[in-house]
Amino acid sequence: MKVLLVGVGEFYHIGALFRRALVELGHECCFIDERQVFQYTLINRIVLRLLKGQPLRYNDFNRAILHRTHTFRPDVLLVIKGMYVSPKILSLVKQQSRVVLVNYATDDPFNPVVSTPDLRNGISHYDTYVCTKRAIMEDVRRAGCANVAFVPFAYEPTLHFPEAPQSEQEIKRFACDVSFVGGADADRATLLRPVAEAFPNSFHVYGGFWHRYPEFARHQSGMVLDRAYRLALGGAKINLGLTRRANRDGHTMRSFEIPACGGLMITERTDEHCEWFEDGKDVVFFDSDDELCDKVRYYVKHDAERRRIARAGYEKITLGKHTYRDRIKTILHLAQELG
Repeated sequence: MKVLLVGVGEFYHIGALFRRALVELGHECCFIDERQVFQYTLINRIVLRLLKGQPLRYNDFNRAILHRTHTFRPDVLLVIKGMYVSPKILSLVKQQSRVVLVNYATDDPFNPVVSTPDLRNGISHYDTYVCTKRAIMEDVRRAGCANVAFVPFAYEPTLHFPEAPQSEQEIKRFACDVSFVGGADADRATLLRPVAEAFPNSFHVYGGFWHRYPEFARHQSGMVLDRAYRLALGGAKINLGLTRRANRDGHTMRSFEIPACGGLMITERTDEHCEWFEDGKDVVFFDSDDELCDKVRYYVKHDAERRRIARAGYEKITLGKHTYRDRIKTILHLAQELG
């Protein structure tokens, strides 16, 4: 199958992970990297304001999609989210080719914080909209796409696996009782404040925007990618898995990545989490702020239980066909049914 893939090409982004999986599976893949429009330079920020949200290379990016559709002649055009994919270009692609248009929605397109008018207005042009959140599916149908499917996030075996520190410096940097990896927002800050108070000297937060919350200043540990990400998950006795409520998450990428890296995950009890995990067996669930703190305190002190659950979570994910290779197979099967 020939797939024209539009996404972000950095090695840890889903676009790059799908690209690798397509090649491994023997498909022809032509890749358009969204990084050409996601360049947060001063001039691009100015242009974004002047052009009402359109980045500097917006037109070049969309013309490239149309051009590659004509020259590569794909069976499937797979867009990962597609913040700046023009609805007009999608319409032209459908008029001028027989390609099946598929969107893999990594965020809630109706959440203005992580969306654009192009993203929302483009929904009706796709032949199928593949959602990572069940909560958005009915809204997607109402927005004009009749074929809607749920395909969750996953993990990448070459990136997400247990890794031990190789030096005292690495042990010192990453070892802690509790950690959270992810961007800051008001809901997460509210949930994590009691944890930070309970573990003032052994709580790490990794990710962006935590500088907005001064009370987390002593806990900020920077950004972690690739090996540092694995060491951060492995260095914590407990890894917190928090969804974004404004994004209507039922799970996140870390729902799979934390167990795959061998970490114990304490996460919110959601319908999606309950599909894959059993509370107290392969992860630990919480339903309230107080319960979160109680369970963190308990498992920090109970090493054997913690290790048993972490091991079971690792096996559940790594033996359960939850890789991005598995996900792309599902997505292409959905596209074939429409082709």
